[in-house]
Amino acid sequence: MNAYKNLRITKAKAKLAAGILIQARRDLRRFRNATTALERELYLDAYTWVVSENERWPFSFLNVCKLLKREPEELRQDLLQGLSLGACRYWSGRFATTLSQFHVSVRDAVVRQRRRAGAEIGTLVHGLS
Repeated sequence: MNAYKNLRITKAKAKLAAGILIQARRDLRRFRNATTALERELYLDAYTWVVSENERWPFSFLNVCKLLKREPEELRQDLLQGLSLGACRYWSGRFATTLSQFHVSVRDAVVRQRRRAGAEIGTLVHGLS
């Protein structure tokens, strides 16, 4: 029972850590060119959290990286990379990634369909013999 409880707690911590990371990413993107004081504060909070080397808070950036088994420097680079790019370059990169994933999905669907069609033909041929 104790091992099960520990597993549930670990999974809950990982979900919370992932949620914090997702919110930081959103705030960095959404409020990058903030015009209001509140938006600037949200951006600055997310940015400060990502670049911090503090490990005292249980859900500091470094501790979140440990919980999610991610390298802090790689994750930082991923989070902050788009900030130095213009919006057009950032979104064109996102579009290219999405398009590539879509291409792979379509290709896999076509391959599955061809395999099914080949299996049906094989069944018909064996039925005629």
